[in-house]
Amino acid sequence: MIFIDASFYLSLLNANDFNHNKAVSQADKFRSEDYMTSQAVLGELLTVGSMRYDKELTIEFVEAILQSNTRVVLEKYNLIKRAFSIFKSIKSKNISWVDCFSFAIIEKFKIQKILTFDKDFKRYFFSK
Repeated sequence: MIFIDASFYLSLLNANDFNHNKAVSQADKFRSEDYMTSQAVLGELLTVGSMRYDKELTIEFVEAILQSNTRVVLEKYNLIKRAFSIFKSIKSKNISWVDCFSFAIIEKFKIQKILTFDKDFKRYFFSK
């Protein structure tokens, strides 16, 4: 199982993104894997994609994700509680709720592979 973060999706979505080619290469490399993301990641993708890039293209992109076999984890109480605990434990004020929710999912499902360009993931998982 591979968890996909909004930063990775946004790089795939925007052909002018600095990491676009790397994202395409990684997506091709892991094409046969099972994917997981979250309701919160899709919300972030829709918000940022429509505001910074193209709303219709972003909608089509998210529709494709929803029609794929990607498992979308919903915000449930136990994950929200764990994410809040993570959020409180991180000393930096520059941490997003969505990232903390993603960290909680990754821990719960013991995910070993993450597709992201967000350095907070590396900081969190390697600082333990």
